[in-house]
Formats: sequence, C-alpha cells, structure tokens
Amino acid sequence: MTEAGIQLAIILALTGVLFGAFAVIFAVKKEKACKLIGGFNFFTEAQQAQYDKTAIAKDYQKLFTVWTIGAFVFALLCLWLDWWAFGAASILFLFTLGKDMHIYAEKAFKKYKIKQ
Repeated sequence: MTEAGIQLAIILALTGVLFGAFAVIFAVKKEKACKLIGGFNFFTEAQQAQYDKTAIAKDYQKLFTVWTIGAFVFALLCLWLDWWAFGAASILFLFTLGKDMHIYAEKAFKKYKIKQ
C-alpha cells in the first residue's frame, strides 16, 4: 500500500459517494430528477412530455448505482494496484459514459420516446 494508492482510493471513494448521492436523488425524485440530465433539461415541457420520464429516471438510477459500486470496488483495488486500478476505473467510466453520449439530445433519448 503506497501513499499514491491511498490518495487514489480516496479520490475514487469520494467519487463513489457523489455517484451514490445522484443514485439516491433519482430513486427518490424519480421523474423530477430528469431535469438534472444534460440535454433533456433543454427540452420544453411539451417536448419532455413526449418521453417516458419514469424509464429515464430508472435507467439513470441504475447507471449511478453501477458507477457507485464500481468506484468503491476500484477504490479498494487502488490500495493494492495503485495506478493500474485507477486507470482501469477511468477507462471503464469513460466507456460507459461515452456509449450513450450524443451530440443531439433527440438521439440520446430516442429509445424513451413514447409511441403516439
């Protein structure tokens, strides 16, 4: 256990706390928490009504829960593997973040569009 490993573990643990807070917000506030989502919050009320906010909130709650667990697991691994674990955590985070990132909000949320 090196000093760098301890510092990296603390950073990941704090990140896990932040992600956990967002998971709780989405679990408690449900549809109201969708206003925190970048892109979705720029839609007008009429546009937001065209999307299933319950499904969006549920998916974001799951995503933040997975990130929370991952951050704490990799924080423990940092105590043993130092930078290797931190790098792996960063790559996995960027991969999960990037897979659903889109330039246009309509594309990002099209799977939640309510069929009319």
